[in-house]
Amino acid sequence: DIALKRAKKDVTSERTMKDGELVRRLIQYAKPYKKEFALVFFLMVFSIIYDLVAPLIIGGVEKLVKDDFELQELYMKVGVYATILVISMLCTYVQTIVLQKVGQKILSSLRQDIFSHIESLSHEQLNNIPVGKLVTRVTNDTEAISMMFTNVMVTLAKNSMVVVGVLGAMLMLNYALTLIILAFVPFVVLFTVIFRRFSREAHRNVNDARTDINTYLSEN
Repeated sequence: DIALKRAKKDVTSERTMKDGELVRRLIQYAKPYKKEFALVFFLMVFSIIYDLVAPLIIGGVEKLVKDDFELQELYMKVGVYATILVISMLCTYVQTIVLQKVGQKILSSLRQDIFSHIESLSHEQLNNIPVGKLVTRVTNDTEAISMMFTNVMVTLAKNSMVVVGVLGAMLMLNYALTLIILAFVPFVVLFTVIFRRFSREAHRNVNDARTDINTYLSEN
């Protein structure tokens, strides 16, 4: 029990590392795939264009059908919308395929490095750490890090670009109303920071509990 508590304390002390250092270490695994990530962000632009243009096209169609209109004009608007939709779907498909391939390669590199690190530990260190905890670190935890590269980072970048684009469109349509809406942004940021602090601690506690369960199951 004393050895387990000491090992768990060592893991907790490692988590005092700053976020910037953690990101720097993880980015090292993504550097060999710069071209793939550049392709993903290029394809992401088309998805963002669809997210920004689609509501405007739909709004234009709704205004068009309220009054007398020419069928040719309606066909043109629907054709433009369908074309943008198809291009966005194709870009999203290619983007998903590329990210999954890159994510699997990064996951493989992570697991190889972790396994090599475990093999480099002394017998005394290995005796103080449950086998189930080592297996969990190599399997489940690396899967979560892989998800960061294949999902979290891309989604964050896309949503950030969409927000900037939407704000730009809102400013062009009605700058006064947009400025009123932006007045609430500081409160949103404040609540987000507070929520992040508590949710991060809760997330780590859940991960610790899951690791303990997996360790118990693997050992018994």
